[in-house]
Amino acid sequence: MKNMKSLIRYVVLFYSISTASMYASAQSGLLSPKDIQAAWVGKTMVGTIGGGPAVGKPLELTMNTDGTAALAGFLTDAGTWRLSESGYCATWKKIRAGQERCFTIVRNGTAYVVNNPDGSLSATITEVR
Repeated sequence: MKNMKSLIRYVVLFYSISTASMYASAQSGLLSPKDIQAAWVGKTMVGTIGGGPAVGKPLELTMNTDGTAALAGFLTDAGTWRLSESGYCATWKKIRAGQERCFTIVRNGTAYVVNNPDGSLSATITEVR
Protein backbone atom coordinates (compact mmCIF):
# COMPACT_ATOMS: atom_id res chain seq x y z
CA MET A 1 0.00 0.00 0.00
CA LYS A 2 2.84 2.39 0.83
CA ASN A 3 4.47 1.75 -2.57
CA MET A 4 1.16 2.43 -4.31
CA LYS A 5 0.81 5.82 -2.57
CA SER A 6 4.38 6.72 -3.59
CA LEU A 7 3.66 5.71 -7.18
CA ILE A 8 0.49 7.81 -7.26
CA ARG A 9 2.35 10.84 -5.84
CA TYR A 10 5.08 10.39 -8.45
CA VAL A 11 2.57 10.18 -11.30
CA VAL A 12 0.68 13.26 -10.06
CA LEU A 13 3.93 15.23 -9.64
CA PHE A 14 5.19 14.18 -13.10
CA TYR A 15 1.88 15.13 -14.72
CA SER A 16 1.83 18.51 -12.93
CA ILE A 17 5.36 19.38 -14.04
CA SER A 18 4.72 18.22 -17.61
CA THR A 19 1.50 20.20 -17.89
CA ALA A 20 3.10 23.35 -16.46
CA SER A 21 6.02 23.07 -18.89
CA MET A 22 3.74 22.61 -21.89
CA TYR A 23 1.59 25.56 -20.79
CA ALA A 24 4.64 27.81 -20.33
CA SER A 25 5.96 26.82 -23.77
CA ALA A 26 2.64 27.64 -25.40
CA GLN A 27 2.57 31.01 -23.65
CA SER A 28 6.05 32.29 -24.47
CA GLY A 29 8.58 32.30 -27.26
CA LEU A 30 9.25 33.33 -30.84
CA LEU A 31 6.26 32.88 -33.14
CA SER A 32 6.90 30.98 -36.33
CA PRO A 33 5.34 32.18 -39.59
CA LYS A 34 2.80 29.36 -39.18
CA ASP A 35 1.94 30.66 -35.68
CA ILE A 36 1.55 34.20 -37.03
CA GLN A 37 -0.77 32.93 -39.76
CA ALA A 38 -2.96 31.18 -37.19
CA ALA A 39 -2.94 33.87 -34.50
CA TRP A 40 -3.02 37.15 -36.46
CA VAL A 41 -4.20 36.78 -40.05
CA GLY A 42 -7.78 37.95 -40.53
CA LYS A 43 -7.75 39.65 -37.13
CA THR A 44 -7.06 43.05 -35.62
CA MET A 45 -4.22 43.41 -33.13
CA VAL A 46 -4.51 46.18 -30.53
CA GLY A 47 -1.58 47.58 -28.60
CA THR A 48 0.91 50.41 -28.31
CA ILE A 49 3.76 51.75 -30.42
CA GLY A 50 7.10 50.79 -28.92
CA GLY A 51 9.56 53.39 -30.16
CA GLY A 52 10.21 56.75 -31.77
CA PRO A 53 8.22 59.93 -31.20
CA ALA A 54 4.95 57.97 -31.03
CA VAL A 55 6.07 55.61 -28.23
CA GLY A 56 3.15 54.54 -26.05
CA LYS A 57 0.49 55.73 -28.49
CA PRO A 58 -2.40 53.38 -29.41
CA LEU A 59 -2.09 51.11 -32.41
CA GLU A 60 -4.46 48.82 -34.30
CA LEU A 61 -3.02 46.54 -36.98
CA THR A 62 -5.22 44.46 -39.26
CA MET A 63 -3.61 41.77 -41.42
CA ASN A 64 -6.16 40.64 -43.99
CA THR A 65 -6.16 37.21 -45.61
CA ASP A 66 -5.58 38.76 -49.06
CA GLY A 67 -2.21 40.23 -48.00
CA THR A 68 -3.48 43.76 -47.44
CA ALA A 69 -3.01 45.50 -44.11
CA ALA A 70 -4.33 48.55 -42.30
CA LEU A 71 -3.10 50.66 -39.39
CA ALA A 72 -5.42 52.69 -37.20
CA GLY A 73 -5.05 54.56 -33.93
CA PHE A 74 -2.31 57.17 -33.60
CA LEU A 75 -0.91 56.15 -37.01
CA THR A 76 -3.15 55.46 -39.99
CA ASP A 77 -1.93 53.84 -43.18
CA ALA A 78 -2.69 51.11 -45.69
CA GLY A 79 -0.28 48.59 -47.09
CA THR A 80 0.58 44.96 -47.63
CA TRP A 81 2.10 42.20 -45.56
CA ARG A 82 3.70 38.81 -46.17
CA LEU A 83 5.14 36.02 -44.06
CA SER A 84 8.94 35.77 -43.95
CA GLU A 85 11.29 33.01 -42.77
CA SER A 86 11.27 34.29 -39.21
CA GLY A 87 8.15 36.45 -38.93
CA TYR A 88 6.37 38.86 -41.22
CA CYS A 89 7.18 41.87 -43.42
CA ALA A 90 5.05 44.96 -44.05
CA THR A 91 5.10 47.72 -46.64
CA TRP A 92 3.08 50.87 -45.95
CA LYS A 93 2.08 53.66 -48.33
CA LYS A 94 3.23 56.47 -45.99
CA ILE A 95 5.36 54.87 -43.27
CA ARG A 96 9.06 54.53 -44.18
CA ALA A 97 8.24 55.99 -47.62
CA GLY A 98 6.97 52.61 -48.78
CA GLN A 99 10.10 50.66 -47.80
CA GLU A 100 9.43 47.10 -46.61
CA ARG A 101 10.46 46.18 -43.06
CA CYS A 102 10.42 42.71 -41.54
CA PHE A 103 9.56 41.91 -37.93
CA THR A 104 9.75 39.04 -35.48
CA ILE A 105 7.11 38.40 -32.85
CA VAL A 106 7.71 37.02 -29.38
CA ARG A 107 4.80 35.88 -27.29
CA ASN A 108 5.23 36.92 -23.68
CA GLY A 109 2.36 35.47 -21.68
CA THR A 110 -0.78 37.07 -23.10
CA ALA A 111 1.08 39.86 -24.94
CA TYR A 112 2.95 39.83 -28.23
CA VAL A 113 6.20 41.80 -28.56
CA VAL A 114 6.90 42.92 -32.14
CA ASN A 115 10.60 43.51 -32.77
CA ASN A 116 12.32 45.45 -35.54
CA PRO A 117 15.13 43.79 -37.55
CA ASP A 118 17.72 45.27 -35.15
CA GLY A 119 15.90 43.75 -32.16
CA SER A 120 14.46 47.03 -30.89
CA LEU A 121 10.82 47.21 -29.84
CA SER A 122 8.37 48.14 -32.60
CA ALA A 123 5.09 47.50 -30.76
CA THR A 124 3.45 45.58 -27.96
CA ILE A 125 0.16 43.86 -28.80
CA THR A 126 -2.12 43.25 -25.85
CA GLU A 127 -5.34 42.17 -27.58
CA VAL A 128 -6.20 40.17 -30.68
CA ARG A 129 -9.78 40.40 -31.89
